[in-house]
Amino acid sequence: METKVVHSQSKDAWNIIGELIGHDYKIARFPYLTVPDSDILTTRNKANALERAMFVSKCLKDYKD
Repeated sequence: METKVVHSQSKDAWNIIGELIGHDYKIARFPYLTVPDSDILTTRNKANALERAMFVSKCLKDYKD
């Protein structure tokens, strides 16, 4: 399965999107918490969510029936 990880346009989250030709569809969402007045925690939360999304995306790419 071909997938890509993109940032959500409307939420604080990373999305895994399927890349079937002619069809873009969301497979999973990985939200993260934004912490007011703390760029460090927000950046850490965003990076952790991205890491989880990339891992799941890779697992989907490597999956074979």
